[in-house]
Amino acid sequence: QPRQPEPQTKLTKAPPARDDEESGDEEDDEHGDALCGACGENYASDEFWICCDVCERWFHGKCVKITPARAEHIKQYKCPACSNKRARV
Repeated sequence: QPRQPEPQTKLTKAPPARDDEESGDEEDDEHGDALCGACGENYASDEFWICCDVCERWFHGKCVKITPARAEHIKQYKCPACSNKRARV
């Protein structure tokens, strides 16, 4: 029986802990760099977050007007900043 392919989007409720990047001033925050790229507020586990596939910053769904249902249909999410500046990948 063939396995279902894994979805390729990086959608998750919790940003992964990243040890390979400097955590800067957020060392007391358990998620390190989990600040919203739009509003700058900390990650809260009861909120939906989405990661930009270009700059890899995290955003509150509500800050970038993405709902969990809408996110399921996005193959590669680009945040507003990356969408505006035709990022070279």
